[in-house]
Amino acid sequence: MRILYGAFSQGNGHLSKASVLVPLLEARGHEVRVITSGPPPTSCYQFNWHRHFPGISYVAKNGRTDYLASFQQWSRRLPTLFKGIWAIRGIAREFQPELVISDFEPMTASPLVEPGCEVVSISRQVSLLDPDVPMPPAGGFDRKMTRSVIRVFTCGADRKYGYHYEPASFRCVPPLIRAAAKQRRPEMGEHVLLYSGLPSFQPQPADVVAWARRNQQRVIAYGFAPECAIEGDRFVSFRRPNPGQFLEDMATSRGVITTAGLSTPIEAFLLRKPLVVVPIPRQWEQTVNAFQLHEAKIACSVPDWNFDKLLETPAPAADHPLLSWMHTGSDYVLNRILDQPTTTTIQPQETARPAA
Repeated sequence: MRILYGAFSQGNGHLSKASVLVPLLEARGHEVRVITSGPPPTSCYQFNWHRHFPGISYVAKNGRTDYLASFQQWSRRLPTLFKGIWAIRGIAREFQPELVISDFEPMTASPLVEPGCEVVSISRQVSLLDPDVPMPPAGGFDRKMTRSVIRVFTCGADRKYGYHYEPASFRCVPPLIRAAAKQRRPEMGEHVLLYSGLPSFQPQPADVVAWARRNQQRVIAYGFAPECAIEGDRFVSFRRPNPGQFLEDMATSRGVITTAGLSTPIEAFLLRKPLVVVPIPRQWEQTVNAFQLHEAKIACSVPDWNFDKLLETPAPAADHPLLSWMHTGSDYVLNRILDQPTTTTIQPQETARPAA
């Protein structure tokens, strides 16, 4: 089958999922062409056939999406956007795909491309539109704007699937987690793992050091600028990005505190680590993630960087009912996308939440 695969390149989440799914599709004998749009993708993501377009991206200020600035930027980039859509339309006419998969990539999911085949939209964001997925009561303006953007980014899709923490509806699929995280056996260590990839929403390095020294607790921190490193400090290590080392530090930690994203909390859960998530203020998607992780007894949600709370948080139970869902293989996700029979039958009502 000829497949056109679109991935939004703002952040690494969509690209990391493409790096899992695209090789699996090719291993099944499918011919895949990858389209990305947004900021230039990092060089660590490589595909056999890949074209990148500037597209559109969010504007973030003080750790939250600035919708007015984003819409103003999008309006200025409309000529570039339509030029990209026209180019992708040409690629589709030449390639003649039999399926389009779009991971929150707005151009491959645009009805203007007219690929002549089914379009499947799959992303975490899709689950935020699912009426069967529980949502926090708050949100207001940010909730409305986020949901409106998701609808725009997926408006041409024929089928939609959302990565979610549990099978709350038939539209839910388990989050894609790198195989190394599923295969790594956890070890109980002495250090705490801290991760925040957003410079405008991080604890002050001096506060981290002061807490660590006061509690004589070792901390390994990721996501901070290199200049945060304190030479010779025996309690806190500020490390540069390294996926392999990050997984090792997580697997051997005594607990993890991080922002309320998708992949890092799930990896910590699979490694059965005490987990505290801190949602980025006024980012509705993070608010939803924190609410759902807390409700599912996967993590403890707190409004700020409360390291003391992490030391009080227990590890997930060995028989947590959502572990089997999280361990569901990538083949299950692929079969849902390809509309093929799945070897694993999971009904929403079969997964009960842990008792309060």
